[in-house]
Amino acid sequence: MDNFTHALVGAAVAELALPPGADRGTRRLFLAAAVVASNLPDLDLVYTGVTPAPLGYLLHHRGHTHTVAGLVAQAIVIAAFCLAGPLRRAVRAGGTARFSVLIGVSLALHVVLDSWNVYGVHPLWPADSRWFYGDAVFIFEPWLWLLLGTAAALNATTRARTMAVVGILAVLFIALAAIGIVPVQALFALFVGGGCLAWAGLSLTAPQRSTAALAGSAVFVTMMFGLSSVARGRVRVADAGGRSFVDVVVNPNPGWPACWDVLTIERDPTSHELVFRRGTLSLAPDRVSPEECPSYRLENRGRPGTASPLLWHGETRQPIAALRDLASRDCWVRAWLQFGRAPFVRDGEVADLRFQSGVRRNFTAMDVVDGDRACPDALTHWVPPRADVLGTATD
Repeated sequence: MDNFTHALVGAAVAELALPPGADRGTRRLFLAAAVVASNLPDLDLVYTGVTPAPLGYLLHHRGHTHTVAGLVAQAIVIAAFCLAGPLRRAVRAGGTARFSVLIGVSLALHVVLDSWNVYGVHPLWPADSRWFYGDAVFIFEPWLWLLLGTAAALNATTRARTMAVVGILAVLFIALAAIGIVPVQALFALFVGGGCLAWAGLSLTAPQRSTAALAGSAVFVTMMFGLSSVARGRVRVADAGGRSFVDVVVNPNPGWPACWDVLTIERDPTSHELVFRRGTLSLAPDRVSPEECPSYRLENRGRPGTASPLLWHGETRQPIAALRDLASRDCWVRAWLQFGRAPFVRDGEVADLRFQSGVRRNFTAMDVVDGDRACPDALTHWVPPRADVLGTATD
């Protein structure tokens, strides 16, 4: 998830960890520590340069710092800094046990949140280096911002801080609507929902607001996982026809859960190709057609289709033998395949179709070079997502 969401979750958890009657200094310490810990696993962005682009980002972001082993190491570092350093008196004043639990929960929740979307995580390394994908929540979600941000605004200790949080939320919502990512209907619902949440939260204590925000977020995410399952099921039913599915990737439009981007990965046993089909699915076609979905309109995806709730707008075929051949003779491609869930080769590049867009360049794209080239430094050993088709060799 985005770092704003991580920070808001940390702020909510900090409120619950505070001891009764905590003074201003203890409150500041707990809040700052939780926000830092909630974002600390993204420290891996600092060292992605140890491996040449784009491999450095693809292999190291959400890499070792997003594993159980990495989280334990980060917790030890924070403990060493806070419990044995100049902050130890302030930590003891707030309760060492409370503070320790706060740090552990904040770190763990970072990986939990990151597991919700299509990018994936592999938290069980080194015991298990496979990727796990939630395919349920977009990389940023305005409704989570609203639920958690309203509590953060009401819990702020000064009017200036309250207005700062409210201002950030308003600017984000309006900006997303202005560029077409969030529809106007959703923008209206967000502002109305924010007003209702703020009114209801005025009568609550700070811990109650944070509890309600976290509970509401959990309910929302649970709903999104349910909708993800429904979306995946509808894709399989609509596109059955004897196809051999390898994977079905679904990704919701932010702020508009009726609309989903769809990517099916199939194996053609006749041509020995991977067949990728991209589409837009509406879970409420009577109210919102696929052509009206923000992702479809934003990327101007082809001509309007039929009245079907699932509108296909592209097919890509990738010979399996060609990918295997590239992987066997090029360690760069083998390393790239540790990330690629929907790999395809076009115009001298290998890229992941999950992130192919008409709006921006595919950040996963890497040049495919004829001939030998030295292997890059600091490679990882994640299990390739398409090991089910291509094999598991990564060395």
